[in-house]
Amino acid sequence: STPADASAALAAIPALAGLGRVFRSTFPPTPLTESETEYVVTCTKHIFEDGQTLVLQFSVVNTIPEQKLLNVRVHAEPQELYSVAGVVPLPALPYGATPGSTYVVLRREADTVISPESLQCRLLFNVVDIDPVSGEIEGEPSGFAEEYPLEALEINTSDYMAKVAPLGDFKKNWEALGPEQEVMEHFQLQFKELQEAIVAVIDYLGMQACDGTAAMGKPGSSTHNLHLSGVFVGNRPVLVRAQLQADQAAGMVLKIAVRSEDLNLSQMVADCIR
Repeated sequence: STPADASAALAAIPALAGLGRVFRSTFPPTPLTESETEYVVTCTKHIFEDGQTLVLQFSVVNTIPEQKLLNVRVHAEPQELYSVAGVVPLPALPYGATPGSTYVVLRREADTVISPESLQCRLLFNVVDIDPVSGEIEGEPSGFAEEYPLEALEINTSDYMAKVAPLGDFKKNWEALGPEQEVMEHFQLQFKELQEAIVAVIDYLGMQACDGTAAMGKPGSSTHNLHLSGVFVGNRPVLVRAQLQADQAAGMVLKIAVRSEDLNLSQMVADCIR
């Protein structure tokens, strides 16, 4: 779905209607449980255009025929960068393949530098026992409180980056941005295969590969040049030139140059390599 679709869907929820427009949504959703568990939970991160608001959309599937879940919500614990500004519970979730969604609104102070953060998460709900044949409630209609541990949710700097190819020629755009706000870094990566490293670097940065550089040119080659383009939240263009070299002694060596209109942003993007 497009940012406009996500904006419209979230704006239809009264508690989220005043948050503004969505810049991008992460896809595919992040699994926070194994796929065979009693409750299957995935998360989509919606990054808003102000760069300070995130909505976490937790999709929950109840796979237990004898249960209906009430007041379903996620307790998320940010560490430093974010604070919880609101929670929108899901009133009821019957058994079945159709997921229901509950939401957590996160805020980030304007003067903080975006960096990766891990959120501890728990699914909270009330369980109502159901006769699976008749669908009738058995026992206490308000149910009993339960909680279910979820995997930690990572919010990455690359979540704020949209994959956008540059208008026109990459080289001309690169030269137009100029070297004034450029950051250059060297890394040693833990990859044996060059193509594996190419895929990982694109993934770490969350950017669009340009000029057909997403795959190795010649089989058996030991070096590869990557051209990457993206737009960071706030409508800020970023370009990356990277060289990967498979070296028998040093392993996989990455040289990266990041250009944008802001040195801090260039550094933030370079810091996405891990």
